[in-house]
Amino acid sequence: MSSVLSAIPDDARAVIEDELARRNPELLRLLQGSQRPTIEQSHALIDALSDALSENYEPGHIPNERGRAIDHAIGAYLLAWPIDRRRPE
Repeated sequence: MSSVLSAIPDDARAVIEDELARRNPELLRLLQGSQRPTIEQSHALIDALSDALSENYEPGHIPNERGRAIDHAIGAYLLAWPIDRRRPE
């Protein structure tokens, strides 16, 4: 069975797994056992990665190497699993 994270390229998936293992291990477990994320899970993942990104800025609000990897991981996740905030009609 493919998991939510299987849809993410290896380099970005490694960053996501590393950050979630430290910040939200329960979410990591849920995503590894699911084929599709819920909107709530996607929001929680983006929140966790955004916090990690905020911790990896250099002077001038420029991301360091880890920050760039986290930024890339956020983009890769959203490409694989876009968050549709439109309400159904």
